[in-house]
Amino acid sequence: MDAALLIFHLRPARRRALMTATAEALCLLRGLGAAVAPGGPLSEQGGVFWLTLPVEALERARARLPRLGYSHAVDLVEPAHGAGDVRWRGRTYRLARLHEEDPGELREAAPDRRTFVLESGGEARPVRGYRGGSEPLSRRGLPVIDARMLVNLVSPAPGAMFLDPFAGAGGVVLEALASGARVLSCDVDPSLRHGLQALGAAHSVADARSLPFASGSVDAIATEPPFEAEADDAVAAALAEMARVLSPGWRIALMCAARQAETLRALAAWLRLRAFHDAPIDRKGTPCAVLAWELDA
Repeated sequence: MDAALLIFHLRPARRRALMTATAEALCLLRGLGAAVAPGGPLSEQGGVFWLTLPVEALERARARLPRLGYSHAVDLVEPAHGAGDVRWRGRTYRLARLHEEDPGELREAAPDRRTFVLESGGEARPVRGYRGGSEPLSRRGLPVIDARMLVNLVSPAPGAMFLDPFAGAGGVVLEALASGARVLSCDVDPSLRHGLQALGAAHSVADARSLPFASGSVDAIATEPPFEAEADDAVAAALAEMARVLSPGWRIALMCAARQAETLRALAAWLRLRAFHDAPIDRKGTPCAVLAWELDA
């Protein structure tokens, strides 16, 4: 093989999200020469996809792999000159594990394990496992793997200015901070301000339809807007604001209700946003879409 072949193993909960998992991995490895391979070993098992990578980029890629959301392990396919692990195209190969997720670390980072400072009755108090209320437009605690995936799609470089305009309980904010970005967060709900400020981002109590930032001042945006029908118009207006504050050549990614996607696609084209990912995804029975765009330079 002229280039290294990598096998990505999808986590069981996201096996049906192959398109999004592949796009996420490509974006995470952006700048390293990664490309989709049409096939490889273990195809009979399902739940895998393959990327090629220049051999000289392997170590830099290995350092990024722990940031993966939808894939839990990555193998390097190496020729075997004797007994091997798999056969492919009439040859025997050995699989060298480049990355394997620590399930314990992922579990400890879950929203139901975190403590979030919430304001109630004029008093700020820590709440363990805060995931939002049951009222319409309440905040949801986005799973870590979805937050990572959204951040990876916009691939903020270390030091880039990142924004989550629907910050909620801060899952995307935490993953953006872990990527090395400088992070801005916004949410219209003032009861979340103490918790979001405590995460380490620069937080503003603000409506996503009127962001308090200059045009072209943000390098990357990722978010999960409210899914409720009452929020549909606000989500569309917020996309226009995201495009306004985004720097040309940079990216927006969001996970929205499937119902909202058609309006957002049409609006994005008018806003000079070029789609590079658009795929359905099921979130525990809720039909969703993952949409990602790059703003024309």
